[in-house]
Amino acid sequence: MTAEQLLHHARMEWSVESMHWLLDVHFEEDWCRVENKDVQQCLNMFRKAAINLIKNFKNRNNSKAAISKLMFECLMEPQMISRVIFEN
Repeated sequence: MTAEQLLHHARMEWSVESMHWLLDVHFEEDWCRVENKDVQQCLNMFRKAAINLIKNFKNRNNSKAAISKLMFECLMEPQMISRVIFEN
């Protein structure tokens, strides 16, 4: 394996790990005790969709705010969540 291939592999692995970290930090996914597998999968998809919506909104608006701050604003201001959802 060349150095370039190894670097590519490491970056791909890190992107997966960073998504898991975001899910755990922002949604406390590790503490979720839902036992039904179908419900677990649905919750996981909704969480990932929410993070992707926030990331896309952040990138489009060149926002320097943390993901957690944007998520909190969505909880506190109905207009903010509308912007995040409908500006995608």
